[in-house]
Amino acid sequence: MIEILYRWNRWGANRLDSGILRRTTSQIIPYLNTSEMIVLLGPRRSGKSTILYQLMDALEKEGVPQDAMLHINFEEPKLIPSLNIKGLDDLYDSYREHIFPQGKAYLFLDEIQNIPEWERWLRARSQTEDIKIFVTGSSAKLMSREIATLLTGRHLSFEITPLDFSEYLQFRQIPLPRNRLPITASPIIRQALNDYQQWGGFPAVTLAPTPQHKQHILAEYFDDILYKDIVMRHNIRDPVLLRNIAVHLLTQTGKLISFQRIAEIFQISGDAATSYCRYLQESFMIEFLPFFSLKAAIRQRHPKKVHAMDLGLRNVVSLAHSPDDGHLAESLVYHCLRRKFGDNVFYWSGDTEIDFVVREGNTITQIWQVVAKQLDDPEVQKREFKAIEEAKKEFPSATPFITTKKMPETLSSQPCKIIPLWNLLLDS
Repeated sequence: MIEILYRWNRWGANRLDSGILRRTTSQIIPYLNTSEMIVLLGPRRSGKSTILYQLMDALEKEGVPQDAMLHINFEEPKLIPSLNIKGLDDLYDSYREHIFPQGKAYLFLDEIQNIPEWERWLRARSQTEDIKIFVTGSSAKLMSREIATLLTGRHLSFEITPLDFSEYLQFRQIPLPRNRLPITASPIIRQALNDYQQWGGFPAVTLAPTPQHKQHILAEYFDDILYKDIVMRHNIRDPVLLRNIAVHLLTQTGKLISFQRIAEIFQISGDAATSYCRYLQESFMIEFLPFFSLKAAIRQRHPKKVHAMDLGLRNVVSLAHSPDDGHLAESLVYHCLRRKFGDNVFYWSGDTEIDFVVREGNTITQIWQVVAKQLDDPEVQKREFKAIEEAKKEFPSATPFITTKKMPETLSSQPCKIIPLWNLLLDS
């Protein structure tokens, strides 16, 4: 046991780089010495382990010795026979016996969902011992209703996503624009936005030196999520079918889908289609945006909009023959709004479709339309402004916005505020 732990800890052989500081790390640091367990949720390779290393750095700066920190990666191949409560007990007891017999310990447990009933072990240990616990997981089901009930008042959750646009610029060492007025972005920012839309925000992909390298990493990530987070975890009997559904949904990013339509396309039952889609959502590969209504029955009757968790992942497997710039830009805005407003983001449609509405309480306070490049076109202006005006009648207290990759040179009077896409993304 100690031999395995030695490989993953600073008091052993672990010398992994803490990387570039993430914004979420700064948000977690104030809670380093509180009683709550810290839970980091998000897709694999999005930076959760790196954030753990950054939190260890912060603890060291506060004077916490290295041997007071225990890091266990539950995807270590040598731990496969021990992925159970007894194995977790043995690892922790060995650490306490041989490395840090007494004093407050800090436990960093990576990919904890690989241990059945992990939450009961952590709850019991935290009640009887002086420990601070940090866990990561690559499954949204990690904080299901049952687990959340068991850990009520004992945990703080943070969602770890691929890089947002401002972090992306930081990783690429591109200075943030000083002038944030709604003017045309500099050529380097425009090119960075195009690259971000093409390759997404996974940290390792962002730092990869060539397009070929980026493509190779993304293809590997897609397979890892598909097989490690879904096929193996849910004992999927037909992984080829699952892969085909995943590719289809990623290709459809920004478009309306229904589980029944998925069932028809792939000639499977409605229940099977629903399960496959749920598994893909739990693994953070895709997300579903619901229709806005205060009535649950109406929300359920409408199709959902699917959005790729990361556009690089979508683009590397997409079957589309064209880049579909409008829907890709829409997905960028989706993730920006979701980082700001959480689950209070929806789409809405009357005679025309509104890309996003934002709810505060029971009131819609913002209306958003996304236009990729053609807002100079009078017909596009007419169509988008008409949609905004219809939505304003339905939601009179809402503030309407249009965001676009290319600001129009001239505009007739408009019923909304127009914001450049790059500017909006930097505010996320």
